[in-house]
Amino acid sequence: MSDVLLIRREPMKFNPLEDLVLEDDAPSTWDGPHVGKRLTEAMQTLRLLPMPGVCGYRPGWPPYVYEFDDLVEQHKQGELERTQQLQNRTRLLPSYRDVTRMEAAICWPAQYLGRLAHLVAAVNAVALAHALERDAGWVAAKRGGYADTWRQRHDQGCEIIARRLRYELVPVF
Repeated sequence: MSDVLLIRREPMKFNPLEDLVLEDDAPSTWDGPHVGKRLTEAMQTLRLLPMPGVCGYRPGWPPYVYEFDDLVEQHKQGELERTQQLQNRTRLLPSYRDVTRMEAAICWPAQYLGRLAHLVAAVNAVALAHALERDAGWVAAKRGGYADTWRQRHDQGCEIIARRLRYELVPVF
């Protein structure tokens, strides 16, 4: 085998405003997989919002104020870098667009599947699992049942939601 070397004779032309590659292409009409994707994104956005009454929420202020002598002692013990890492953590907040989309999508299961409680549970549980980068198998392990059943109910619920969104002429986002 011979190695081939390709040489570009002209510079690459790339304009991010014109040649933008969108990985989030919305379909022309609502469909089940796209509804599932938007519900997953809504769950991800919800997890990013600061909620003061929820366990795990931390305020922006550090838990302690250290004096210079404290920092010198931490440096001697090798703890200074760890303390600084903990103090410099930042929490990224979702954008206005993300929150608006979340507010629209988060109510769909209850609004369109209200009388079908088993589908509401499946749509919400599998969407949360996907938001946590898990699958229907994780839902089955946590809540019982079979992964295929959870996935099938999720897909069925998303198709019903998509049908209702099309009927109500909700713009696709």
